[in-house]
Amino acid sequence: MDRIERIKHRLFEKDYLTKKDWWGENLTILTDEEVKKKPLIIRKSLAVQYVARNMPIELKPDELIVGIPTMASVGFGKCFPGYALPEEIEEGARYTYTEKSIFGHHPANYNKILTMGLSGIREEVYSSIQKADHLQDREAIDFYTSVIISLNAVAELAQRYSILLMEEANTCDSQERKQELMDMSRICSRVPELPATTFHEALQSVWMVFVLFHSTMEFLPIARADQYLYPYLKKDLEMERISIDQARELLGSWLAKFSERVQLDPKQWEMHMTEKDTQFNGADPKSFAASDGYANDEDYNYGTSANHWLINMILGGLTPDGKDATNPLTYMILEEWSFLEAIVPVMSVRFHKDTPQKLYDLCADILRSGSGEPVLYNDDAIIPGLIRIGIPLEDARDYSNDGCWETLIPGKTNFGFCTLEILQLLEYILQDGYSIVRNRKEWNCVNLKELHTFEEFYNEFLKQLEIAAVREMENRMRNIKARYKIAPSPLLSAFMDDCILRGKEYSDTGAVYQIFAFMLTGFASCVDSLAVIKKCVYEDQLLGLEELAFVLKTNFKGQEPLRQKLLNRVPKFGNDEAYVDDIACQLLDDYAAIIDRLREKAPVGNIFACGIATFEFYAKFGHDVGASADGRFAQEPLGSNYSPSIGMDMTGPTAAIKSVTYPNLLPYAIGAPLDLQIDPNEVKGEQGLKRLTGLIKSFMELNGLMLTITGVNQEMMLKAQKEPMKYKSLRVRLGGLSAYFISLSKEVQDSLIKRTKHTL
Repeated sequence: MDRIERIKHRLFEKDYLTKKDWWGENLTILTDEEVKKKPLIIRKSLAVQYVARNMPIELKPDELIVGIPTMASVGFGKCFPGYALPEEIEEGARYTYTEKSIFGHHPANYNKILTMGLSGIREEVYSSIQKADHLQDREAIDFYTSVIISLNAVAELAQRYSILLMEEANTCDSQERKQELMDMSRICSRVPELPATTFHEALQSVWMVFVLFHSTMEFLPIARADQYLYPYLKKDLEMERISIDQARELLGSWLAKFSERVQLDPKQWEMHMTEKDTQFNGADPKSFAASDGYANDEDYNYGTSANHWLINMILGGLTPDGKDATNPLTYMILEEWSFLEAIVPVMSVRFHKDTPQKLYDLCADILRSGSGEPVLYNDDAIIPGLIRIGIPLEDARDYSNDGCWETLIPGKTNFGFCTLEILQLLEYILQDGYSIVRNRKEWNCVNLKELHTFEEFYNEFLKQLEIAAVREMENRMRNIKARYKIAPSPLLSAFMDDCILRGKEYSDTGAVYQIFAFMLTGFASCVDSLAVIKKCVYEDQLLGLEELAFVLKTNFKGQEPLRQKLLNRVPKFGNDEAYVDDIACQLLDDYAAIIDRLREKAPVGNIFACGIATFEFYAKFGHDVGASADGRFAQEPLGSNYSPSIGMDMTGPTAAIKSVTYPNLLPYAIGAPLDLQIDPNEVKGEQGLKRLTGLIKSFMELNGLMLTITGVNQEMMLKAQKEPMKYKSLRVRLGGLSAYFISLSKEVQDSLIKRTKHTL
């Protein structure tokens, strides 16, 4: 095997199956009275420094890029030394925030790391301090102090690795490996302290900073890697400093680093969350959308996000000046990532009208192998939508994504979102404000007897939806600075545009853009249910509204013939049927108008946007809701994101695409992914590849926003359930990430098996 084959073998046969050690739990820096007297943001940076000085470091066989983040997980928690005083913790809890309420999601300005180095950013800090207003601003001085401490922490971590590499070189028997280790030691002594000068230095510089981000609770994406790394590769190749094969080795080693924390065996997973860690991170606990976190420890959803760190990479697209951004590194990254059969980073690719055919072919070829990625983005639809909410053209063209799929501007965005669970809201209207699953009153609604027509019913639904959105907006405004006061991010702020210029932490108005998205959740089931209510209750009078409410409350007990009528008598979203698609179109227009009205009330500097999302939690969101009018049983999973309900898109992928692109999606540029599952047998050979690229192009031409395609058949998944160790690399898409199928709960696996397998 060559180097990258050996690294891949190590990942699947050793690293993924070895229980990970969690480091940093129950540590504190509050052991000195002088430390306790310092401002909280400085104490936070001292905790970052403590991690850099004390976290375990390790060299892996064959690797050319070094650095391993401490173990953490979106699903199971994160460990970090305590730095907040009891009274500060108590104050944060008033707003449901803790020391661990780091939101992540925000890609840094990685080009700044490469072109300025830590030394250049320090000079930027010192220069900014000299501004007269900053010299008089104690809070700004504290911020700058915390940034300097954080930058120095990155340098210390790099030097620790430089020393480790030299020590390993001194004991290495292989002269070839000894030289590699010495070169790597020299590189770690240079970067990220100084600007990168080679492709190897650029990869190591970005990764070293990334290691400390992810070891200090910052679950961050990697953004447009082919854009900021390509100049270094191009120069190396032109000057003949490296060959293409050497570049591929460096790149493969770099990409493998993202996956080393993956834990494939669920028996080795463990929760590292306290009761306080499961607080709502700024959400209103009285909100109808607030439930018990994301339930990663529940059997039905166990470990869905276990191997997720919000690490999304996006390639291709347009440059800020409007040219095609595709370059040789775009293809090289995709090829090496595909070979590794990785689920980290989450891979995405941007397309536009001038995207080369070669990129379509490569992505389609990867997708038909069953990876579930790359996620496909449509620049021609997304960029105008970003401009609509106030993003300037050049920045809109430079968009990236967060750790799932939401669009934002890399290095410039403080991003947040809430979910408006509209199927739950529909249940409230039908059940007098009660939750069927939780058996308690949670909302105030009008009496059903007052809703004499479908128009009255629908308008009541819109009224309640706007009330919910206003509540979320008010909560956002009330808590907008609360997170900063207990969980600031001086390290990330050092690499975010304008923070140093303004003397502000990125979430405390430091970032260029403050974007907050209001996400519709449970869209397809809600639309299908509205269609049933319109058709069966008001038009055909098959049953009354109160009778329907009772049937749903009893979960269709003794009413299977009626349930079948609700399932089959009314068209379902995703089949190119005007009856239900018109309702979807109306709902999206009306919801966009609601958010537009909220945008007019937003404080200066805040951008409100809308999207459609379940992320990977469609099983969790479904588990919170009782039976629905579309014929869905209580607590069954919902359709993912902007996709049809599970098993309801029966007329092929083209029909599904026509349904989801029928509405005006311009207001939804933050994100509304369609998740399709196709039969891989239908896309074999050259003709199969042409059919799949044709499907992708049709989606783009019809102004779809985001598309995921998983080419895995039922037979393969059923075999994987029976003999999991034979299918370790089988990957599936889960709405906001991809996962190894064998690591998922039985309920989530079964929901994937039940999805419609489209024939092209």
